[in-house]
Amino acid sequence: MALDTLRKGAARTLGLILVGLLVVSFAIWGIADIFTGYGQQTLIRVGDTELTSQDYLRAQQEVLRSMSQQAGRSLSIQEARALGLDARVLERLIGGAAVDTHANHLGLGVSDDALLGQIMKDPAFQDPTGNFSPIAFQAALRNIGMSEAGYLYSLREQNLRRQLLTTIGEVADSPQVLIDALNRYNEERRILRYVLVPQSAAGEIGNPTEEQLKSYYDNHHAKFTQPEYRKLGVLAVTPETVKDQVNISEADLKAAYEAQKNQLGNPERRHIQQIAFPDMEAAKAAHEKIKSGTDFVEVAKERGLSDSDIDLGTVARNELADPVIAEEAFKLEANGVSEPITGKLGSVVLVRVIEIEPGKTPTFEEAKADLEEKILKDRASGAIFDLHDRIEDELAAGSTLAETAAKLKLDYVLIDQVDREGRKPDGSTVTLPAQKDVLNGAFATDTGIENDPIDARDEGVIWYEVLGITPEQLKPFDQVRDEVEKDWLADEARNQVAKFTQGLVTALSSGSKSLEDMAKELGTEVLPTEALKRDDITVNVLPAAVAQAFTLPKGGYGSAPSGVEEGRIVFKVEDIVAPPAIDERAIERLKSRIGLLISEDTIAEYFGALENRYGVSVNQQALAKLVGTGEEP
Repeated sequence: MALDTLRKGAARTLGLILVGLLVVSFAIWGIADIFTGYGQQTLIRVGDTELTSQDYLRAQQEVLRSMSQQAGRSLSIQEARALGLDARVLERLIGGAAVDTHANHLGLGVSDDALLGQIMKDPAFQDPTGNFSPIAFQAALRNIGMSEAGYLYSLREQNLRRQLLTTIGEVADSPQVLIDALNRYNEERRILRYVLVPQSAAGEIGNPTEEQLKSYYDNHHAKFTQPEYRKLGVLAVTPETVKDQVNISEADLKAAYEAQKNQLGNPERRHIQQIAFPDMEAAKAAHEKIKSGTDFVEVAKERGLSDSDIDLGTVARNELADPVIAEEAFKLEANGVSEPITGKLGSVVLVRVIEIEPGKTPTFEEAKADLEEKILKDRASGAIFDLHDRIEDELAAGSTLAETAAKLKLDYVLIDQVDREGRKPDGSTVTLPAQKDVLNGAFATDTGIENDPIDARDEGVIWYEVLGITPEQLKPFDQVRDEVEKDWLADEARNQVAKFTQGLVTALSSGSKSLEDMAKELGTEVLPTEALKRDDITVNVLPAAVAQAFTLPKGGYGSAPSGVEEGRIVFKVEDIVAPPAIDERAIERLKSRIGLLISEDTIAEYFGALENRYGVSVNQQALAKLVGTGEEP
């Protein structure tokens, strides 16, 4: 399982927070089979641990808070549901109950003294002198809506779960064979030689018969299905809505211009290359070679690095992660190479500036409109909140959203049909403030539901309602015949050239023909690539070709799309470049990464074993009521 994860995502960001690891996949729990019978008040049962609707609602608020923090704003219940709120709540509750049941069966516990000591040492509950403050403690509990008893229960529960999960997730040192495998996967390279094969080389495609088109239509209904459309009513209170109530003087604008002048306009950007070294001594040696005439790229290649490995792209100073390296890079002239730089994070690098794009600071008149918009957003909140309260009062009194807009002289936008991507049936798109959030919410609710308004921060507050739903439906064949024919021809072209190039691969593999022979027949040339890693791409050599190349031995042949119309490439794996030796720091990073993956697998197996031992059941009727209304049953 760990190796599968390594192969599929060795470069992904890894993290295992054992204290909070309560999210268990539905695949582990076999969720499709657990909806069975229970008592009227029990929502979830794991072994002899029972959870009620109140537990669900409490967890729902915690998960909603967490999702809002991740989104950077307060999510409505409808928006959160569209992002998987209900599944996350169930997973948290089931995972936590499973661990709690196991802890209870093992006789584990946390004493009151231990809990008290932990609370006394928590900085969140201390005064400025570092002593425990009952006032701070009570204030914190009020902020999270918990009683002392509830907090102590939750803290004891967390500590027990921490004990179990930390023990289960602890692993021994990662085996060297895994470290070598991961290094080989990440750093091994392939050098290819290839020939471009245009679609025309495979011959002409005849016109399809009516039967072929109807068969294609029948086998590709998804392509010709009209998406679900919704009729929406939207009332948005934005800074522009209350612009007349906000006073912005010329002096305000000029003061803002002077304060922000350095951040306005386009900053200077530089195309930068960077070579990393294991230590200062290696960097100095490389620098001396460059000073003596060796090209910067050649020095990189000697270290097993390709052009893409050292290219940071064209970036502004603040886009470079290390401020020390950024400072030195932006001192250089064009084509200049730096002295060895020790970055803030300890890395040692040489950088070269290939090209400099000068920055431009706008004049006051040029920046005036943008400055006014920014100041308006900053100052409009009071007027927006005042309108928010008046709108909510009208809705609470029974007015519809359209009636409320009319009474308050606000714009009510009626959108007759829009899909979840914001497109209308004619292909045009709608434009709304916080559009993605509005559409997510609209497609997660139903007609006749009063939805929570969306807090779009500096874009204002948006109310929306679903006035009608047009389900997705298959378009009649006669209506889309031209589209069917176009798609049939494109697929036929792809299939024909794929079959043609497969014949070329067979001929090459048998030795009856060389790449040079093939290039001559096609009136083209054999092209080389640089050494490519698994995640590299280059002109004409796309991910599918690179992935295939890593399944072939040296001297093996393959074919893949070229990205040039419907054409393909036929390629040969010219050479396999072994990965360079890795230094101790890299080995330690790999050990840590592998250890985390093994921990994840171990804990997943642990949860699977708990499910088999204790069983899981969910009161489907009670859950449906909770999920359907978001209220306590």
